[in-house]
Order: sequence, then structure tokens, then C-alpha cells
Amino acid sequence: MIDTIVLTISKEKFRTLDNTQGLYPSWGLQSRTFNYDKYVKNRKNDPRFPRLTFYKRKDDRTPYIKVEFSAGKILFNDNLNEPEEKQAPLLIETLKERLLEMGEVITKSDLENGDVQAFHPSKNIPLSDGYTANGIRNELSKININKKFDLTGMIFKNDGRSLQIHTESHSIVFYDKIADLNQKKKKAVDKDQTPKQFSLFEEIKKNQPKLEVLRMEIRLSKKQKMNSIMQKLGFQKNPKFKDIFKKDVCQKVVKWYWDNIIKGENLFLFGLLNNPKRLFNDILRKNENPKLKESIYLVGLDVLCKDGGGIRELRDISEKYIKQRNWYRYSDDIKLLNNIESKNTLHSWVKQIDDAVKDFKPIKESDVIP
Repeated sequence: MIDTIVLTISKEKFRTLDNTQGLYPSWGLQSRTFNYDKYVKNRKNDPRFPRLTFYKRKDDRTPYIKVEFSAGKILFNDNLNEPEEKQAPLLIETLKERLLEMGEVITKSDLENGDVQAFHPSKNIPLSDGYTANGIRNELSKININKKFDLTGMIFKNDGRSLQIHTESHSIVFYDKIADLNQKKKKAVDKDQTPKQFSLFEEIKKNQPKLEVLRMEIRLSKKQKMNSIMQKLGFQKNPKFKDIFKKDVCQKVVKWYWDNIIKGENLFLFGLLNNPKRLFNDILRKNENPKLKESIYLVGLDVLCKDGGGIRELRDISEKYIKQRNWYRYSDDIKLLNNIESKNTLHSWVKQIDDAVKDFKPIKESDVIP
């Protein structure tokens, strides 16, 4: 349902315990600017604990602590298991206890009302019909990112382990969750692996060696973008922790990105049939005034969009010979191809993701290890 959460809470809500006996991690100065001093307090290499950052300002503004954590790792020591809304009280209680172990005392109410700066709604999707997470990731890498995504500074990265459509303010990430459980930090998409995740990988490979799980993660990394998406989906901006740890919120965010950014005008790329003559006939049949030359061009465009690196590779090649703005003249033609493709002829992995997002049923360890 949700992975990373970043809260900011006024420093006055915390009481730091005396650490003269060295019982807790200590605050360490990380950096200093004209505006503030930045201190950190972490349990090194232990993702079961939150990461704390204290900004001590040099003006009259209230100092605050940033609390960053993975809900799954706080609750389960891994993020293959997905938290549920009903576990919110347990998450708050466990987070409070972990903070106490770090020498910071805070009430459950203050945690529940912490200001959300960023959060990452996500979904682990078990696959069937012989599809693999890497195969689907490669198919998704062919898509064209439409204008609903902020293209400024966007990185479209398909590095063999993950597909990342990334800007500073928000990102969409797809990767093979099972394979990632066994990756070292430098290669893993999830950089905060826990020992339990390595053991989970061994258990899964022993009991269900063919299991494939695709992870889709939406990273709302900047508050302005988070607020924009929340309001777009009918929620209040500037949410508190208690406002975002909800199935309805996480599901709607994931669904919006899947429907609008990924599927959007790209469904024709995922067609099960790859028959140019069939497409040629469909174009002619669905056009009231069919023109052979234009229909042949559309068939060629379809073939080029589906080949190799997909639309993005086609665009990269084309923009060597045309001005960048001229590429958008082809967008109407791509929309036409998308409208012609029947949803009944799509690869079944599309429906599998559709169903997983629609149901939003949490995946548990018991679901993948009998």
C-alpha cells in the first residue's frame, strides 16, 4: 500500500533523553549553512529504524525534525509484505517504540499529526501466465510519456534492473521485486535491504522458484507535487500522517499514474497480435473516408513504435532530423493507433496489473511462501 513516508514534526514535540551513558545514537552535525545547522541521528544500516534529521534554524522559525521511514520495514522488517490501513495504530506504536530506542520521546498523537513532506504509494503485483517482471518492464520502456507528466528534467532510465520515469518532484518505478531482494546495496533498487529480505529470497526460490512479482512504486518526492496530486484526486493538501495511511488514498494515486501516465495513449504498444495487414484492414474499416496512403503510413508508424526501444527510441532517431517541437505533430496519429487497438487483444499482463490496482489487496509473506 505504502512504503517510504517522510514527516516533519516540530522539535518541541520531541524530548531527547540524556545520552551521557551512550545508550542511544547521538545527534551528529552533518552540515552548516548561513540559515541552519543540520544534525542527523540514525541506527546505522538498520532500516527497521527511522532516519532522523534535525534542522536547527538561525532565525525565529520553529526548528523541526524530519522523520523518514519505510512502513513495511517498521512493521515487517521487509517491504514485500504490504501494510494495511487497519495496521496504522500498530505502525504508530512501533514507530514510537523505535524512536524511544533512539533516545527520542514523542506521543502517538504527535506522530499521527506529523506533516507529510513525501510518501511513496506502491503495489506488489504477482504475475501469472508465464510473464516475467523484467519482460513487462522492457515492454513498458517503449511507452511515450504524455504531457500530463512534468517533462522538465525528466530521466527515463531502463538499466536492466528497473524502469524509472523520474523528475525531482515525482517518479514512477517498476522493478522485479523478487530479484531485488537478493541484490547488494549498490545494485538494488531498494537501497535499504534488511537481512530478512535476503532470507525471504532464499525461501521463495526454494518453495516457488518461478514466482514473479512486479513492483510499481509512485514516489511523490516534493510537497508541492504531492499537494497537486492530492487535490487532483479530491483530497486535502498538506496532509498529516493519519490522512495518507489509507487504502483509498494510496490506491487512487497508484491508479491515476497507471491509467494516465503509463496506459494513457500507449495501450496499442501492448497488443497481443502483431499483424500489420490486420491493422491495415482495421484502419480502413474504421475510417469513414479511408485513404490508402495515410493508412499505410499509420501501419508503418505502429511497427516503428513497437520495435526495439519503442516510441522513445523512435523519437530519439526522428529528432536528429526534425525539430523537437515537430515531434508532437505525430501525437494525434499515435492517439489514433491507440483508439484502434481493442482492449480484448492486449497481453494479459495488462489486465493483471489493472486487477491488482483495482483490488489493491495487500500481498503477504504467506501468499508467496506456502
